[in-house]
Amino acid sequence: MLSEIEHVRLQLSKKTDAKKKSQFGQFLTPAGTASFMAGLFPPAAGICRLLDPGAGIGSLTAAFLERWRSGGFDFQRVELDAFEIDSSLHVQLSQTLSKYRSDKFSERIQGEDFIHAAVEALHCGLFARRLPRYTHAILNPPYKKISSSSPHRLSLRSVGIETVNLYSAFLALTVALTLPGGQIVAIIPRSFCNGPYYRPFRDFMLERAAIQHMHLFESRSKAFKDDAVLQENIIIHLERGGKQGLVTVSTSTDDTFSDLASHEYPFERIVFPDDPEQFIHVPTSPDRNILELSPVIRFTLAELGIKVSTGPVVDFRFRDVRQSFSWSGDWK
Repeated sequence: MLSEIEHVRLQLSKKTDAKKKSQFGQFLTPAGTASFMAGLFPPAAGICRLLDPGAGIGSLTAAFLERWRSGGFDFQRVELDAFEIDSSLHVQLSQTLSKYRSDKFSERIQGEDFIHAAVEALHCGLFARRLPRYTHAILNPPYKKISSSSPHRLSLRSVGIETVNLYSAFLALTVALTLPGGQIVAIIPRSFCNGPYYRPFRDFMLERAAIQHMHLFESRSKAFKDDAVLQENIIIHLERGGKQGLVTVSTSTDDTFSDLASHEYPFERIVFPDDPEQFIHVPTSPDRNILELSPVIRFTLAELGIKVSTGPVVDFRFRDVRQSFSWSGDWK
């Protein structure tokens, strides 16, 4: 089944122009990555209420359901909410999900904007849209900046979420909609791990969920190679309301996972206890690196009494450098 979905994904990737990909900010998940993500969930039983926001053609949900079908979960039934705002994908998404329909599986394809629907549900007003609280969520959210005055930004602020990109908005809302003990696996850009713009998102996530596993692709271009995405991506497994313990960090060169390696790290190596910014580090070696060994690096430039001024780089200021590169024929 996953091979059929992968064939469809590759065809869609070739046919969909760059403008449309940019409009929705979403890149469909390769089958190998989807299977790896589904494999990160711990065994579970009972009733599964599954969320797939930005479901695309259903690759992630299909990988999750394939694991259930093969005995990886012992669910009595699975109830799915699959959000996909791109109506041109609904037919294929429905076809994917139809392969799993039974008296133990039911699905709702939601064509509306996930952010607005989730925020409305979180407000819990008398006439608010109702969504269940989910036990599991698997997602590859869209990657697109949110302007400070956009309806999305204002809507998110109304539920205490301040962030600058759709992917972190989707993940924050997913955390908010998940039951205590619920499991979330997402593939997202690594940019949330540091920088001031994502500080409120990191605070929101770390206050509400424990990091169980992070996977890093050593090649920036391989996770979504069919779409020529150069964004560095990370797969993260969270437990809503979980007690933070050791974090498993795994790496592979690409989405074949043929050279998969993993280690466990104490949480203080992931988020340094004395770091007010709560930067998230992804160690790739059991040996401590320079960031951990040197206390000086923990300070900001202002705290060290250093000021930096940046401005446009113009070629006439670098004539000597240009001359040293005259062999190339061009200076770009």
